[in-house]
Amino acid sequence: MCKAFMIAGTHSGVGKTTITIGIIGYLSKKQKVIPFKIGPDYIDAAYHRFASGNSAYNLDVYMLGDDYVKKSFLKHALSGDVALVEGVMGMYDGINNTSYGSSAHVAKLLNLPVVLVVDASGMAASVSALIKGYIEYDRDVKIAGVIFNRVGGEKHYKLLKECIERDLGIKAFGYLPHDDRISLPERHLGLMPIFEIKENHNFSILYDSIGEFIDVEGILDVCDVNFKKDDLIEEKVTAKTRETVKIAIAYDEAFNFYYQDSFDALKEAGAELLPFSPLHDEALPKDISGIYIGGGFPEVFADKLSQNVRMLSLLKHNIDIGMPVYAECGGLMYLTKRIIDLDGNEHKMIGVFDLDAIMTKRLINFGYVEADVLQDNVLFKKGDVAMGHVFHNSKVSGEFNNFAYDVHKPNSKENWLCGYVYKNCLATYVHVNLFSYPNAVNRFIGKCKNYAAGDV
Repeated sequence: MCKAFMIAGTHSGVGKTTITIGIIGYLSKKQKVIPFKIGPDYIDAAYHRFASGNSAYNLDVYMLGDDYVKKSFLKHALSGDVALVEGVMGMYDGINNTSYGSSAHVAKLLNLPVVLVVDASGMAASVSALIKGYIEYDRDVKIAGVIFNRVGGEKHYKLLKECIERDLGIKAFGYLPHDDRISLPERHLGLMPIFEIKENHNFSILYDSIGEFIDVEGILDVCDVNFKKDDLIEEKVTAKTRETVKIAIAYDEAFNFYYQDSFDALKEAGAELLPFSPLHDEALPKDISGIYIGGGFPEVFADKLSQNVRMLSLLKHNIDIGMPVYAECGGLMYLTKRIIDLDGNEHKMIGVFDLDAIMTKRLINFGYVEADVLQDNVLFKKGDVAMGHVFHNSKVSGEFNNFAYDVHKPNSKENWLCGYVYKNCLATYVHVNLFSYPNAVNRFIGKCKNYAAGDV
């Protein structure tokens, strides 16, 4: 048995992430909290990791499947005192116009009680009608209670509490009053990453507000969940030998979009992961045989990245001589010849590909995708299919014909080419969770070992 529950919201922007981070931070003062995030979001999961001090895992039904999501949750949840899952978008919002992959889907899959976050600004008795709709839309979802956000004060909260207890017989676990000090800064793609604000944002105010206004102990009293240890996941990726290979991981303010599962998969396959900073370092880690450059916000730090000429040159040299490199989204942008910002300013990048990464005012091809692999590369073989997602405010411009992927959205005929290949380098806008692809992981590790042995 374990304490486990989900924080879901009536809609996006209701404040569930702020409340989730606050509860994680408050509980982590005395207990080991294992955090999870539904869906593909990297930024929220990074906040969870910061607040808890523990690895945060994404529960993404589309990319991983029901079975893996369930078994992964059980595996990691049992390592702590409390498992806290943050939902995605509105509680019933899934892929396209369905609830597949939604917070409600995962809550039922994991048999989790749900605490529903409601923006109660400007409401009184109407809040009962709103919550009733969420209860009755799917009776199989166990809504254990409600947290009200953006409440006018104690009198307003008491009014709301009386309404839902009278009308619905559901528990109110507390509220958060409006307070600009606990608001988290945002930019395109969502919250500003924790890497950029952790030194300047006073999270203790949020944690203290949770303790003062929300009955966290009351939530824990109703969130006992029985797990079966025989349901634990069998590792999908296992090292074929004890030999390790060193892989450099770009990890700093500009590049930090990674799944913990991907790191785990690489390590279990024999990789030693060595972080480096494209922004601040002038040398790569010693004795590496591969490089992984994840997503992030290179456009925000484009000027500083372009000034680190030594790092640009080192990465270009290693790719030119055949070192295996995998780059996603922001990593792809870093490998182009330049990033052009919204003001038309040009910032020189590595130049592996004779392409420009041009910033756009809107998201391009946002959402889940399937990538049909067109040619062998450092991860996949021709004919493979990768399930992933895209999430970027930029486009690549220039002549290129050596594509790795034919990409389309689920149940859609609309397609586009992506996945740029040069020697042993694959760069793409498509994010994938590597734990879903043990063959791809072993293939990349194998390429790295071949490189170390001089077989390029």
